[in-house]
Amino acid sequence: MRKSLLLSFVALGAIASSAFAADLPTHKGPPPAPIVVAPPFSWTGFYGGLNGGYADPTAKLSVAAPAGSGWATDHDWTANANGPGVAAVGTDNIGLHGFIGGAQAGYNYQINNIVIGAEADADYMNLNGSYSTPHYSGFAGGTPPNDTYWASGSASVDSLFTLRLRAGLAVDHWLFFVTGGLAVTGEKFSQSINYLNYAAPPPPITLPSTGPGGGANAGSASTTAVTGVIGGGVEYAFDKNWSIKGEYLYVPLKSLDFTSVSTANAAYTIQHHEGLSALNVFRIGLNYRFN
Repeated sequence: MRKSLLLSFVALGAIASSAFAADLPTHKGPPPAPIVVAPPFSWTGFYGGLNGGYADPTAKLSVAAPAGSGWATDHDWTANANGPGVAAVGTDNIGLHGFIGGAQAGYNYQINNIVIGAEADADYMNLNGSYSTPHYSGFAGGTPPNDTYWASGSASVDSLFTLRLRAGLAVDHWLFFVTGGLAVTGEKFSQSINYLNYAAPPPPITLPSTGPGGGANAGSASTTAVTGVIGGGVEYAFDKNWSIKGEYLYVPLKSLDFTSVSTANAAYTIQHHEGLSALNVFRIGLNYRFN
C-alpha cells in the first residue's frame, strides 16, 4: 500500500511540474527583419528643367525685278556684258547654325510600360548670319568708277516656343519617346541693294539716276511664325527625382517677302525674298521630377 501511495505522489508531482513549466515565459530570439520590396520606378508626375543644344537652318536671300518695276528684266543688269544682275548678285545662302538654350516643363502619366504626357518649352536661339557682295563698277553707259553696285543682307531666327504631346515606352529607368505639336518661331531678315551712278545710262540699261548721293532699295521683314514640330528622343532617370534627356526636333520655318522702293526714284521697286529651310534642333536637357 505504501508503494501505491508513493507512485501516486510521484505522478502528482510530475503533473504539477508540467503545469508550472507551461506557465513560464518561453524564451524567443529577435524577430526576423521585415522584407521591404521597393515600389517599381514610375515616370508619373510633373517635372521641369533646362536644355541646351544646336540648331542649323539655312536662309536663301534673293531679289527680283517685278514687271513694271522700272528695272529691265530681259537684259540690263542680268546680262554679263553689262555687269552683275539684280537677281544674281542679291542672292546668297546664309547658314544660321548656332546655340539654342532654354527651359521646359511638363507632366507624364505611366500606365504599365506606356508613358503619355505633355511638354512646353521656351528657347532663345542665337541664329543669325549675313552676306555682302563686292562693289561692282563699270556698267555699260556709266563712267567708272562712279557707277557702282553692291548688295548686302542678313537673316536671323531668335526664339522657339513649343507645346507638344509625348508618348513613349518605359524600360525601368529609361524612357524612349516620340513627340509632336505646335511651334512658334521669331524670324527676321533685311536686305539692301545699293547703287551709285552720276547719270542714268542710255537704253537698254535702266538704272535710276542717283547723282553723287547714290541710292538704295532696302528694307526688312519679320514675323512670329506658327508651324508644327515633330521629333523624338530618350530620357534616363539616374535618381528618383533627376533625369537627363537627349532629343531631336524638326521645325518647318516660313518664308518672308517685302518690296523696297528706290530712294532715288520711286518708280524703281525690287521684290526681296527669304526662303528658310527647316529648323533642325539637337539638344540635351536636365529635368527634376516632382513625384
